[in-house]
Amino acid sequence: MKKTLFVFLGFLILGVGVYFLTPSPKLSKDYCAFCDPKVLTAQKIYEDDTVIALYTHKPVMPGHCLIIPKRHAERFEEITDHESAYLSRAIKKIDQAATKVFGTTSYLLLQKNGAEAGQTVPHVHFHYFPKQTGDDSSLKFLLKMYIANLKKPIDSSEMREVCEKMKKAM
Repeated sequence: MKKTLFVFLGFLILGVGVYFLTPSPKLSKDYCAFCDPKVLTAQKIYEDDTVIALYTHKPVMPGHCLIIPKRHAERFEEITDHESAYLSRAIKKIDQAATKVFGTTSYLLLQKNGAEAGQTVPHVHFHYFPKQTGDDSSLKFLLKMYIANLKKPIDSSEMREVCEKMKKAM
């Protein structure tokens, strides 16, 4: 039993280390997925005059969403106070919907600012990770993040189904 636990912990530590030590891909100056109409059409769950929320194509956990300003800005310090207020409002709406759809009780926000911080899409965005009662393991969460990057995107029918549920819940 102890040997199995040590092997598991070793692989976990190795995986987390590889995730954090692997260089981030270069941000493309020529393409932004969050400005691509195909991405927006397929993944959009919320929109107002200033902000769009998307269901991510590789969810770390059910309910993993992205909240972005409509105006293209690469870094958080480039957004206006108006955009910041609307991002905050949208996060609250997404949380209320995720609570209804996925039965969540808490959430984690993550915003990577720059390639060195792991930002892979050159557009300000907040990752919304809903959490359920008992989801209190940071190591388990980091492992899920690592695995999500290796997985294929969810299929279009699952994407449509989740997006419709979230839209109805709002």
